[in-house]
Amino acid sequence: MFVAFASCKDDEITTDPQYKLEYSVDTVSFDTILGGVLAPYQTLKVFNRSGEKIKIASINYASSNEYFMVNINGRNSHNVSNIEIADGDSMFIFVQTNGDVSGSEVPFALLDSISFSYNGNVDYVYLSALSETPIILDHFVVSSDTTFSGTQPYLVKDTLKVEEGATLNIDAGVRLYFYNGASLYVDGSLNCNGEVDNQIEMRYFRNDNVLKDTKYYLAPGNWKGVWLSQKSGDCKIMSTNIVGAYQCLVVDSAFADRKVVVGNSQIYNAKQGALVSESSQIYAYNTLFANGGYYNVYLQDGKYLFNHCTIASYLSFSLSDTKPALYLNKKDSLSVDINNSIVCGNNRTKKEERIDLDNVASNLNDSVDGKNFRLNIVCSAISRTDSLTGGNNHGNIWDFDGDFYRPKSNFIDKFYVDFKTDSMSPYRTIGSDAILKMYPECATDIFGKNRVDDEFPDAGAFEY
Repeated sequence: MFVAFASCKDDEITTDPQYKLEYSVDTVSFDTILGGVLAPYQTLKVFNRSGEKIKIASINYASSNEYFMVNINGRNSHNVSNIEIADGDSMFIFVQTNGDVSGSEVPFALLDSISFSYNGNVDYVYLSALSETPIILDHFVVSSDTTFSGTQPYLVKDTLKVEEGATLNIDAGVRLYFYNGASLYVDGSLNCNGEVDNQIEMRYFRNDNVLKDTKYYLAPGNWKGVWLSQKSGDCKIMSTNIVGAYQCLVVDSAFADRKVVVGNSQIYNAKQGALVSESSQIYAYNTLFANGGYYNVYLQDGKYLFNHCTIASYLSFSLSDTKPALYLNKKDSLSVDINNSIVCGNNRTKKEERIDLDNVASNLNDSVDGKNFRLNIVCSAISRTDSLTGGNNHGNIWDFDGDFYRPKSNFIDKFYVDFKTDSMSPYRTIGSDAILKMYPECATDIFGKNRVDDEFPDAGAFEY
């Protein structure tokens, strides 16, 4: 009799309005999405914790705008009726959107709701997204001088190519979002004219989270990156963030008179290399090169000057293993000057030796070698034991810990590392103010902060 009574009770459906459903969120929110590009679905979970069985008379998404696509209990339908949820049970609703496809040049807020009617109650869960209409570039070729400008994002679906003799100018604030495998390939010239308070972005197109609290575009290897070919001319990359590529910036071998200037930029989270250069001439200042998975910064031959740069390798998931933050490889002629900078990482050999700066041309202590190889390091912080001797190498600190901030709450958050300087950083005020006089563009840091407010400038791209 007890079993029979219990079975009957389990089959009873309450009509009492005091028994209510619960929802995993009150608003299903999407990050900023690109109109016409289907966003990954968001999940809404409906719980019955009331103690009684509940029948939902109807679930309605009846908007005429149809910005959102709703899958209710396994059915692609705007309206579903008579769904029973036992006590302690739940159901899933999946929501997607492809944004506003009207072609609006300004961001467009998408707002809607799903209603749940049961026991005389009507509950609402709201739907929200901000949609931007991108300018689509599919196999786009720059064959004459061209300028990208405006607030609309550019969506690069394949190779964006700059032909020989042409110049691509990119104005401050422009965003270039790349599909899987897409790239910017330059045979001509590239001028990225970002500003300290209005930077240029180049990254993967997805803005949702790959896992909790970590944006998808931070993950390395989603797009190919920026490639300055052997044919390319002078190039300038100012206040530009290049993030999450296979190789973020490649400067291919070229004539010695071709110059590449990189300033006030952040180039990081690459599956293979943040900066890969061969037989080139590069001047970099106030720039972060970080988290290259194979070689963070790889230099083979050429002439390189780094002023107030942070060259750091802290990528997790065994993508970097025992590879150095800065790798120097001389086959012909190599000249490297590092001033007021930081070279560090979490990489070790099997013997737990630091290898954050690796010179394969010769032993680091004997690396000053006239015309064929020159490595000058001045007033910089290098996180390895070996120190560099010579008259042009002075004021450095060696064998220090980077002490950069990495979130601990979730293992995948290690895609993000905060390289800013804090009050206790060992490389504070070790820089030479003579560098600021010789190179006045370094008088402010990557974000425009004055470097001479205290006694001496801090090493690296960021000033405390």
